[in-house]
Amino acid sequence: MNNEMATCKPNHDDKRRSQLATVALAAVVIASALAVVPGTATAQANQTFIVEQGSQCIQITPLGNGTQSVEEFYDYKVLNDTANYSSLGTTDIQMDQTSQMFVYRGRDGLSLVFLNDKIGPPGGYVATADISGLPANGQWVVEDDNYTNRDDTFEYNDTGAHIEWSSNGERTDGAAFRGLESPNYSAVTVDIKFNEKTNRYPFDEWSGSPEQNEIESWVARSGTGETTELDMNQPVEISPGTCSGGVSTFTATPSSAGTTTGTAGTETGGPTPTTTTQTATTTQTATPAATTIQTATPTVTPKVTATSLSADGTTNPVGDSGGATEQAGGDGGGSGASGPGFGIGLAFVAVLILAAVALAGRGS
Repeated sequence: MNNEMATCKPNHDDKRRSQLATVALAAVVIASALAVVPGTATAQANQTFIVEQGSQCIQITPLGNGTQSVEEFYDYKVLNDTANYSSLGTTDIQMDQTSQMFVYRGRDGLSLVFLNDKIGPPGGYVATADISGLPANGQWVVEDDNYTNRDDTFEYNDTGAHIEWSSNGERTDGAAFRGLESPNYSAVTVDIKFNEKTNRYPFDEWSGSPEQNEIESWVARSGTGETTELDMNQPVEISPGTCSGGVSTFTATPSSAGTTTGTAGTETGGPTPTTTTQTATTTQTATPAATTIQTATPTVTPKVTATSLSADGTTNPVGDSGGATEQAGGDGGGSGASGPGFGIGLAFVAVLILAAVALAGRGS
């Protein structure tokens, strides 16, 4: 009888070990869910850029899917059967007598692109751009035009550029700066003067009157295909972020993975086996121009209206989910690169470890 009872009696050491294993497994699962998932959500949320001009906030997404470099996309040719001194890769989005600005997601990163006019129609133009706030580790990789004895001017410094475009018609002008995935900037200021506001107006190579050789509109283009008309007399600021969530900056975090993951997209490849994971540290603006660091619980400041230009030339409000968008503001104290759930995950792990120790103590 005693032998039978001994056989049926539970083994307390085995039971205690099973409890400890269960607690350890739960800790791993919870830590993974809370520390990794929020970082991914932050990255996905930062696939957008904002263009701010006065009280207007326009939200845009990059063009491109990361398979081509921006040089391949723009495809500048000096002499070609289709056109000379022009971009042959952008013919499907070129607009007559219009200056465009957009972000392009290329194989080697994110680029700020300028594209003026359209191949074919007569009518030239002049424009002068002063650009500042660029990340110092980026570079200008497209100059349209770039032939010897060109009429255009490209002057660069560490974080800015002065560009002068002059065209006698029937061709494009433009430029591309690669490096917007860098953590070393928060807002790029673009101030373009058009037509009689430049010192090149009127251009002596024009045919027809000066009024027939003018840029008529300036637009911001989104990867969605929407274009939003900008005020040709005011500068703009372009930043990673959203109109409702504010300005964000990229934070570089070393990784041993085989890809480069960014808040603005995933880039694969590179000369070194180590890569950089780009996460977002969101910052907030009390006004569209000033930037402070966001807390985990931002407060909201007065709304600004984003508009888009429809096919019939009218403007419509746009935003994160349609309708008016708003600019949020907040106090200092940026979030870490692992996302807002990282600290919560560590707290849960600590509690579960303490529980495991308590169980071990009770069972001994």
